[in-house]
Amino acid sequence: MRAYCAGITEVLVTKSMSLSIQEIGIIIAAKGLNPSVLNPDFLKYSDIVPLDWEYAQQPVFTNSAVRITYKNGVSISAQTNRVAFSQVVGSKDQTPFHVDKIATKFAEKLPSADYQAIGVNPRGLVPFFDNDRGAHEFLFKKLFASGTWQDFGQAPAQAALQLSYVLEQGQLNLAINEAKLKSQSGKTISAIVFSGNFNYPVRGDAGIKRVQTVKERIQLWQSTLQSFQQLVNERFLEVDSVPEQAEIPVAPPSFENEMIL
Repeated sequence: MRAYCAGITEVLVTKSMSLSIQEIGIIIAAKGLNPSVLNPDFLKYSDIVPLDWEYAQQPVFTNSAVRITYKNGVSISAQTNRVAFSQVVGSKDQTPFHVDKIATKFAEKLPSADYQAIGVNPRGLVPFFDNDRGAHEFLFKKLFASGTWQDFGQAPAQAALQLSYVLEQGQLNLAINEAKLKSQSGKTISAIVFSGNFNYPVRGDAGIKRVQTVKERIQLWQSTLQSFQQLVNERFLEVDSVPEQAEIPVAPPSFENEMIL
């Protein structure tokens, strides 16, 4: 089980709780990509990141990984063969979405890279305000078949669900996890976290044509997000209406998951 600590912010939800999008990531996989290429000077002076963006903390550099986090909720990180651009969303401030533009510019600045795939990774949560066992019951009563297998040992069983779907343009991997959110008041709120990974392959000769394919794959993020919301809301939560106002705990970025492709 994952534990997230976060403040409370206002977003839109339905009375029958719907998915609250928390974070969207775009992953670019390229064979032979060296993390050292991702440095603040390259990002700024190549016009990938605006000059006036401020760091949320000092950039982290190691021999095998890089992480740069900005105050506006955008994070950029790199490991061998891939770079991730992610942004925290879902606040009432409605911060403009930057990640698609940044990822596109990055690909344009490295036209000779051997691009392999693009991942679009949305993450959202569903809180259960009035039931501190709501997430557990969602998994074990709604998604899983009942049976004596659930009643074993000294405490309730814990579970996470991994699903894969074959789509027309690529593959969707979906992880469903139980979580605990802590508000600033210290109240613990049960929640289900849905983490999606839409994997779009990139083929063709390396060069400008492949860069164009990369850009086209990146621009699928909006339709990808809509498909993700539709899947979760309609097939798992069985809601399809426009949400009403409520307070939703906002989980922090999922650093451990953002590189999944």
